[in-house]
Amino acid sequence: MKSIQQQRPSRRTRSSNRGEGFDFVRCRICGDYRRVVSGRHLSKHGTDREQYMEEYGLSPDELIAKDSRRLHRSRRDYRPYSKRDWIAAIKKVHKRDEQVFAGFLQEKHPQLYHQGTWLFGDWSNALRAAGFNPDKTRIRGLWDSEKVVKKIRRMRTQNLPLYAAYAVKHQQDLFG
Repeated sequence: MKSIQQQRPSRRTRSSNRGEGFDFVRCRICGDYRRVVSGRHLSKHGTDREQYMEEYGLSPDELIAKDSRRLHRSRRDYRPYSKRDWIAAIKKVHKRDEQVFAGFLQEKHPQLYHQGTWLFGDWSNALRAAGFNPDKTRIRGLWDSEKVVKKIRRMRTQNLPLYAAYAVKHQQDLFG
């Protein structure tokens, strides 16, 4: 019977993700072997994903081990998107649901949100790549003063309470 240490592959057999079936990728800065060379790991070196990928000529897929990609791919809701496919998918969601808020996508389309942040570095960059203005997409909606006044007058004629907590709780269509 082999001991636990004999069953594990030695560190020398682990290599970068250039060949078939490797379990780890190597950080090009420190030489550490990891399943994912993440932004958190790179922050220890004082760099971010974009700078690291540009400096070493890497794609986002080369920052994650093949086994980890296979595991990720085995999930039910996984859809492998290229940048162009992701942009088409996010535009389709926007056309159908009329929103691309980060919270909405994290709840309704988590894989699409995570892949966008993975492909483009962060959510703002992903929105810009898809042709959206990140600042405008964060605004939930503009208040139409005529609509608000009309609704308040209707509430008054119905003898409903006009204090803020009641109105926000019971008139979500106006304040949502």
